[in-house]
Amino acid sequence: MSVSSIFIIFNLWNQNVLVMKKLVGIVLLGLMVSSCSLFDKTSLTQEQIDALVAQNQALKTQAAGCSELEDQLALTRMQMDEAMLKLAACEDAAYSKVHIIVGAFKNSAYADEYAAEMKTNGYDGKIMAGPYQFNLVSSGSYESIQAAINELDNIRENVIEDAWIYIE
Repeated sequence: MSVSSIFIIFNLWNQNVLVMKKLVGIVLLGLMVSSCSLFDKTSLTQEQIDALVAQNQALKTQAAGCSELEDQLALTRMQMDEAMLKLAACEDAAYSKVHIIVGAFKNSAYADEYAAEMKTNGYDGKIMAGPYQFNLVSSGSYESIQAAINELDNIRENVIEDAWIYIE
């Protein structure tokens, strides 16, 4: 055997080894990829898909309801701010007096009778002319709205639940 034939046999054997290495590498790569959980696809039943769609729709409806409530809250806050400004303007006026009203009567005799009852219970019992020719019976008069509000709960607990504030 000549050197050149040995060299050719060695080259062929060397190429076969490289091909075999590549083939083994491809087989190993194929085994790793096929066993990888990234490629496993779990399938959902139609019932599960329908349940998820219904849940998604319910969440969208609930979110829309929350948006509506936020709008209502913002509107209520604006209305409250306007009312507070009006109350502050009334309180700043020097001529205004604040009263807690415990009764309103068209008949002045009934107003007199209720005012007397209020006086015997230790309250002011003052009668004032109110709007629409009503006779208003007051449990007390105050210089500020805050003072009247502070007393209003006490009057509602001890005298009448329907007591309200009247600003002259």
